[in-house]
Amino acid sequence: MERLRIGIVGAGNISGIYLRNLNLFPSTRVVGLADLDAQRAEAIAGDHPGVQPMTTDALINNRDVDLVLNLTIPSAHADISKRA
Repeated sequence: MERLRIGIVGAGNISGIYLRNLNLFPSTRVVGLADLDAQRAEAIAGDHPGVQPMTTDALINNRDVDLVLNLTIPSAHADISKRA
């Protein structure tokens, strides 16, 4: 079975739960993480093997991302969802 490759936009408090748990399922793996604070995305991604920090645009346009998980704040949520 091919795993669904997930990119996460939003590296806030809730992202940690998703980063830990999604890779436990044999059908999913997180491959990318984006945040407005690039240093935050880089630091958090560094704690999760196989997760690449990237910009939001790069994540949304990445052919290796099958699904974008939008964990942004409410004011940014609609824009990110439309772009994804």
